[in-house]
Parts: sequence; structure tokens; C-alpha cells
Amino acid sequence: MTVRIGLVLPDVMGTYGDSGNAVVLRQRLLLRGIDAEIVEITLSEPVPESLDLYTLGGAEDYAQRLATRHLIKHPGLQRAAARGAPVLAICAAIQVLGQWYETSAGERVDGVGLIDATTSPQPKRTIGEVVSKPLLDGLAEPLTGFENHRGGTALGPAASPLGAVRRGAGNRAGGGFDGVVQGSVVATYMHGPCLARNPELADLLLSRVVGDLPPLELPEVELLRRERLRA
Repeated sequence: MTVRIGLVLPDVMGTYGDSGNAVVLRQRLLLRGIDAEIVEITLSEPVPESLDLYTLGGAEDYAQRLATRHLIKHPGLQRAAARGAPVLAICAAIQVLGQWYETSAGERVDGVGLIDATTSPQPKRTIGEVVSKPLLDGLAEPLTGFENHRGGTALGPAASPLGAVRRGAGNRAGGGFDGVVQGSVVATYMHGPCLARNPELADLLLSRVVGDLPPLELPEVELLRRERLRA
């Protein structure tokens, strides 16, 4: 078995090294002797619905528009999520996969509709470290990342937050939560890349594809976590 990891639209949604999440997923499988490959899907091709899991990264307003149009026109990601394939969405990808989002110019854009969330600009941009207590079953360790966004995301009744914010803003200043969990989609405003800083989350996503995984002893990863949690 080769696990196929879809890196969705890195040509327009790759801000802040978010493509590294796919690399982390592949490497954590390879270290356990499980074959894995990254499949890059650009604007020149439709998103295949047959991959095992998917990652999407951050983007600016214009790139978000391009990504949204492409995913609506080619709904392979939506079909994959409907059958339960894990999807990791970072920052602007929350907005793209939501019901609608407003640009910085105040224009409302229909989203893909995979998650029950809407996003409007906040008065001020949020930049800095974010730490949250996980609210997703299967996670016990604090979640850590770097946020840089102006979007303020509100969740509808069908969606749940990924974590309760201890430091930083998360979905919106003063809101108290970060991220979205709905069906097979896990979304967060944490860059970093997110999965390099949160290996427990990486393994949870992978376990939904390959089943239980033996632990990895990687002291350098734990050192990174300790350093970032102190930042």
C-alpha cells in the first residue's frame, strides 16, 4: 500500500511553508516503513477524489479567489471528504472551504461549503504565536502554531472548534477558539508548518487512513515543541 497525500493548489495556497504539512505526513509514514507519496495538484488540473488524505495552505485574497473557483468547478475534494478522506485546511483554506468569506475590500465570496463557517475581516490583523487546548477526540497535547491573518471566522451549528485558545486569537480576537472540525475536515489558523509543531495531530490524521501507528521517538521534534510553547 502506498498512501497518497494530496497537496492541493500549492501554486496559490502555499503561504508560510504550509506545503510542509504534506512533507511531515509523508515522512512520519516512511519512518514507520509505510510507503507514501505526495501528489501535487495545481490550478492546471482537477482535484482527484481518489487520494487518501489532503492538505491545503494559506493564501492572500486574490489567490483565495482562484482556489475557490477551482475547487467549486472541480469538486474532487468535496467528494473525497464525503467518503471520509481526512482534509487538513490551514488559515485561508478555512475561508475557502467555508460557506462564504469577505475580502479586505468588503466583497462577499461564496465558499466551497465543506464546513459550516463564515469569515469577515477583523479591525486589526492578528500576528503571533497561538497555543490552544485540543477539543478533538484523540488529542491530548497542547496545539501550537503561528497565526497571521485578518479574517474573523464564526462557526455555525454543524461545526466544532479544534481547540480552546490559551494564547493568541485563533478564529477571531476574543473568540476563545481556534479552528474547525466537521466530518473529515480539520482546519486551523496555525502555520508553522502546523504538523511539524503538532506531531500528535499528524498521527491522528494518518491513523484515519492506515489504522493505529506505533510511536516515533524523535527528540528534535519534542525540542521544537518545547521551544515554541515557551515562545
